[in-house]
Amino acid sequence: MSYASTFRPLASLLSLALIVFAGAIARAEPRMEMHRSAVSADDGSGWHAAVSTKGSFSIRLPIPFNDFTTYDDSGNQAVHAIGGKSSEGIKFAAFQLPITAKTPDDLNTIPKSLSASRANKVSDVSRQTQDGADTISFSVANSTSGSFVHCIRTKNALYMLSIEFPNAYREPAAAMKDAFFASFKLKGSS
Repeated sequence: MSYASTFRPLASLLSLALIVFAGAIARAEPRMEMHRSAVSADDGSGWHAAVSTKGSFSIRLPIPFNDFTTYDDSGNQAVHAIGGKSSEGIKFAAFQLPITAKTPDDLNTIPKSLSASRANKVSDVSRQTQDGADTISFSVANSTSGSFVHCIRTKNALYMLSIEFPNAYREPAAAMKDAFFASFKLKGSS
């Protein structure tokens, strides 16, 4: 089973097209709990401060957002998410996934699994370890769209941040990428 295919039901349900790999949620259609919808929390800069209701992270988005949790069919595993979609079709998402036996130990497997499809071109891979967290960032492109992805694996969770965009909006998405990824914070961190 490929990492990308496992999350297809979740991706269509949440209307967020890029969830890079799986392991945390079973193949069954997940149950979703919407905590907040279309939240406008502009902090005066045009960006919206979002704190996950049940997750352990916060992030800032340049658009209003939804805050929700999905559960596998057993209800034992949850994915906490914050995300939104701009009028141009640019999707911003931040996910907190539990570490399970199916979660890859090596984050390099994420871009490798995406590049296995001839339709995808993976580039700009950057990896680093700092303060007990392993991170990887990369870009994915195909004939119609692209994505910027940043993954953070801690002892307790895997966090996946993504910006997906139609190719016509690559430059505006790229202009927001660094601010979006840098705004990620674990609750209780300064």
